[in-house]
Amino acid sequence: MSGPWRWRHTIYLVVGLVAASIAVTLYREAAANAGDLWHVGPFLGSILVTVGWVVTSETAIRNSKRQHTIALITNHIGDPARAANRKIIQATLITNDTRLTPPMLTASAPAGTHPFDNTADPLLVAIDSELNFYEFAAAGIVSDDIDETLLRNCLRGQFCTFYAQTEDYIRHWRAKRAQTWEYIAAMNVRWSR
Repeated sequence: MSGPWRWRHTIYLVVGLVAASIAVTLYREAAANAGDLWHVGPFLGSILVTVGWVVTSETAIRNSKRQHTIALITNHIGDPARAANRKIIQATLITNDTRLTPPMLTASAPAGTHPFDNTADPLLVAIDSELNFYEFAAAGIVSDDIDETLLRNCLRGQFCTFYAQTEDYIRHWRAKRAQTWEYIAAMNVRWSR
């Protein structure tokens, strides 16, 4: 089993412990009387059926999570709005080493404000959209609705590069409100290793 411990795992554990204790008790009682051991068979059969149900359930959950992750990645890649945003971003952040800095936006910022606070700037709108997508995906990982291994294998390089390019911008907004993009900040730590 991979991923975080969930309530269903606790239920599996409790049911397993109860079943094991009942099975041991039944076995001891049946073993004490010669010929009564066959009475344990139906109970053990029901345990095997339950174990099969748990395995099937966990497999279905894992497959559903993977399918959800594939749909998320596919939709993200083929999204026309995302493609338009990437063009806007790439016009300014030309190489993977180019970092978003306040001087890049000074001309478009209203006087007396920090350039990163200009929420009408098309570049910042595009960056926000990308960061919000990654935040959604990172929150899905935390809630165990998205397969982190699959997402990481598909988007790690793209995400880590984009995070590094916009790290000053992310830090600026997180200084105002720590919950802003908190999941991608944590994901960046995990994925940058």
